[in-house]
Amino acid sequence: METFLEIRNPATGELAGRVECATHLQIADSVARARRAQKKWRARSFDERGAIIRRFHDLILDRQVQVLDTIQQETGKTRRDALAELVTVAGTARYYLKHGARHLAVSKRRGAVPAITSAEVVYKPYGVAGLITPWNYPFLLGIADALPALLAGNAVVIKPSELTPLSAVLAESLLVESGLDPDLAIVVNGRGDAGAELIKYVDYVGFTGGIETGRKVAVAASERLIPYSLELGGKNPMIVLEGAPIEQAAIGLIAGAFSNSGQTCISIERVFVQQSIFEEFARAVTEKTAKLKIGFSPSWDLDVGSLISRAHADKTFWHIERAVTNGAKLLAGGKRRLDLGETFIQPTVLSGVNDSMAVFSEETFGPVVALYPVQTAEEAIERANDSVYGLNASVWTGEGKRAREIARRLETGSTGINSTLLIYHSFDVPMGGVKQSGIGRRHGAQGILRYTQAQSIVSSIAAGGGYDALALNITNEKTARAVIQAMKLWRRIPGL
Repeated sequence: METFLEIRNPATGELAGRVECATHLQIADSVARARRAQKKWRARSFDERGAIIRRFHDLILDRQVQVLDTIQQETGKTRRDALAELVTVAGTARYYLKHGARHLAVSKRRGAVPAITSAEVVYKPYGVAGLITPWNYPFLLGIADALPALLAGNAVVIKPSELTPLSAVLAESLLVESGLDPDLAIVVNGRGDAGAELIKYVDYVGFTGGIETGRKVAVAASERLIPYSLELGGKNPMIVLEGAPIEQAAIGLIAGAFSNSGQTCISIERVFVQQSIFEEFARAVTEKTAKLKIGFSPSWDLDVGSLISRAHADKTFWHIERAVTNGAKLLAGGKRRLDLGETFIQPTVLSGVNDSMAVFSEETFGPVVALYPVQTAEEAIERANDSVYGLNASVWTGEGKRAREIARRLETGSTGINSTLLIYHSFDVPMGGVKQSGIGRRHGAQGILRYTQAQSIVSSIAAGGGYDALALNITNEKTARAVIQAMKLWRRIPGL
């Protein structure tokens, strides 16, 4: 078993850092320590917990250079893409600091019988949440989901990707510096077996990653009968119809397809464009793609950075090569930039893709997008829904009502109108997938309540034995008919 992991910048090959691998015994001990600390943490008020998260919010902004440098050094992404992670973590913290208490508040509900009964729902933390996080957004996904879990009264144990653990380790240290008990947020490092081991001990599992591993997580959690959430892959569609602002839609696609070098679960990979505007749209996208600057630097003037590894670059380029070999047309990009390094691929736009090509249906998770002409909105909707995935989508029509009608028919967990990536910063609405894109939601009320157990508390007046004694008073046919008549009238009383 490895003792240390060496983390290298995929863009340069330089050593970015080393982390110690946790043994199985250390993982079990980490969860045990977290569980002990959580008992005191859950007893603290939301405001007391929030004070620490508020300091963390301010601290990561004050330490932005350190945060951005760390993200870039282990991912090879651009400075702007690293900043997007920082901004989103801060936004998540602000949202739950402002609205988390309301989401967690005791909820009054309707009792069984008016006047003599009442009901309420209280939300209790599970205990220890285990978060298994991916490499594409190591600071964002390494800590943002932990914030609502902590505010809800849980402890968290985080197993980051073995490719990018440094951001999670930094976030852990900044939480502790903000005043958090070190045993309430623990990072355990290692490869896949470390994540599997973590599931054996925690009370809740949150996983972000690929479908194959997601299935294994679901099985392991189900065997222990513990709750879990999964955000998995996407082959996200964009629909562009007559009346859409072509230039703006092209800009939206560039952001939606090539941000983070396309290594984004909600990025656009399939674009269905009405035939009458296809050539104009394709030309606009091609021209804008050709102008994108690719490379690695701590400066702010680059648009597209490195892919996470040579293996991932090989897979991405294979998608492009196979498509072109089988007849797809290369509108932009399509080449490796070996002069920059083995992990750089030009942002690529394809047309003429058919269902024999891997890029047609498989998630590429790289800077590659395919354009498809369609005759009608109906065809666009049908083709957009023809996928095992259902994470995110984008609709551009130039008319709000029509766009919303189309959005509601798409089989996705989220849809942006005149936007591609907006959902991730819309903190008040749930975000997640349908079909094979996942189970559960982050953000909004669901994003914090998923870390809690709902307990229903019902009350009755005590007089006469209370509600439970009512049935004992039905001793003859006349009383039974009176009860039935009351039930009939009850349905007609407004508000009851």
